[in-house]
Amino acid sequence: MGAEPGGARNWRLFELGFRPWLRWALAGIHVEGGADPDPGQTVLLVANHCSWYDGFLLREVHRKLGRRGVLRTVMLERELRGRPILRFLGGTGFDPERPQSLRGALRELAAVGERETLTVSFFPQGRIRPSWARPLDFAPGVRLLQRSLSPVVVLPVALHLETGNRVKPSAFISIGSPLPIPAGEEGPDLRTLESRIEERLDRILTHLARHGEDAPGRWPPKVAE
Repeated sequence: MGAEPGGARNWRLFELGFRPWLRWALAGIHVEGGADPDPGQTVLLVANHCSWYDGFLLREVHRKLGRRGVLRTVMLERELRGRPILRFLGGTGFDPERPQSLRGALRELAAVGERETLTVSFFPQGRIRPSWARPLDFAPGVRLLQRSLSPVVVLPVALHLETGNRVKPSAFISIGSPLPIPAGEEGPDLRTLESRIEERLDRILTHLARHGEDAPGRWPPKVAE
């Protein structure tokens, strides 16, 4: 048996202490949907960015999907400099003011994808915004990422945190239908990606409006909702 990939090993070590803390910090993590669309295919998780917890919530999505291999998160280089632990956990940085840094990040991801099964997470908003804000206002860099990773399967993911009747927030996660991108193609445009995630966010918000403090226990919504 070969050695465990470094990124996966780092996550495993980190989670020995951190995952129990995350479960303590949040009242609950409620995930809807989730099945690995193709165990051997590169997958790109595209999500809205509503809280500090989001990167770790996408790790929960990675776990829910049953994905093997490595999870890498594309993020701003300045965030990695301020939090070195994020690079240890698979953060891949770029500086939007320096195009060569983005090319370097893409080369790094391509090299990882050649060695092992790769999942990439990305927040195209580039900053934290309320989950009810419309439009989501995605930056165009996600299109370059789609094209560079192709063939790839894009999974739209909606994230929302709600306190309800608890001091600690509950995380609601809704995973949308996969969007396959064949080799050499650019895949869905920004508005299509935004609309897919907005639909999942609206599903969460409608559920919360209907069930109030009972929403966590009634998640996921029934088909008729």
